[in-house]
Amino acid sequence: MSALLARLKMTFDGQTYATEERATEVDIGGADNEPVVDASKNTHTAEKLNPGMIKCTLLATEGFKLRPLQDMSGGTIIAEGNNGLNFIMRNAKCGSARTFGAGGKISATFYGDVEEM
Repeated sequence: MSALLARLKMTFDGQTYATEERATEVDIGGADNEPVVDASKNTHTAEKLNPGMIKCTLLATEGFKLRPLQDMSGGTIIAEGNNGLNFIMRNAKCGSARTFGAGGKISATFYGDVEEM
């Protein structure tokens, strides 16, 4: 049985960030086809493009700084999975990362162009 993707190690601007176990979603982006019915009642599809996204819970380890993540624009994130799945996000922009929660946990979302490596 192969291991599931449970934890990512993210690297941005030379800094490595740990994520909470089983609290990361990677959406590689792309097109979704949504159903559309025309005036003649024929069904077609309309393509909707979605950005790549990494949604995670970061762990505030020693030396953690939140402001550089918030300021990220046009960055590159390398996400290394604990099961050999790796991703790279180019043109990365921080969607949200504001609140330190219990236990030094930070909910963060990043948008950009995601590729499997």
